[in-house]
Amino acid sequence: MQPHPRRYSLKLVAAFFFVISALLAQQDVTSYLTTDVARVGSRLACRCGGCKNTVGDCPMLRCDSSDPKRRRIFEMKSQGLADDAIVSTFVREEGVAALSSPQPLHLITWLGTPVAVLLGFWIYTSFIRRNRKPAEVISAEDQAMIDRFRPQFGREFDDSVEGGKEGAKARK
Repeated sequence: MQPHPRRYSLKLVAAFFFVISALLAQQDVTSYLTTDVARVGSRLACRCGGCKNTVGDCPMLRCDSSDPKRRRIFEMKSQGLADDAIVSTFVREEGVAALSSPQPLHLITWLGTPVAVLLGFWIYTSFIRRNRKPAEVISAEDQAMIDRFRPQFGREFDDSVEGGKEGAKARK
């Protein structure tokens, strides 16, 4: 015995409305982005790896880093926590990397590498300048040797520059 067609379609319609109501009941990601969340999120870095924005202004849809943080900030703000308390919670969990801009105390960690490179470059150049030897004067014997082979140098260098591959084949 087959089920009544009207009953079957009634179940289908009920399932359709159930799925639609479940989808509509979910809160949209952008509904968490209030002015409070944007203000606190501007102090935290989005760490998804796809952008260099803050949690407050990350433009990626369904971002796996900023969306959960926005939701947590929204929940913390609804509980009445202050901005500094929320930021310190994220810093406690993720470390200083959670911040979008360095704090004055941690400024040395952000500027340490460029300063070290510049300091190393300065030390290297000052060492080279201090230990540079003047050019040695060529003796008469060495100058005679250079003059003797100068025409050969000229022929070989001219041949390699002008001839290119043909010059290399001719020498083989």
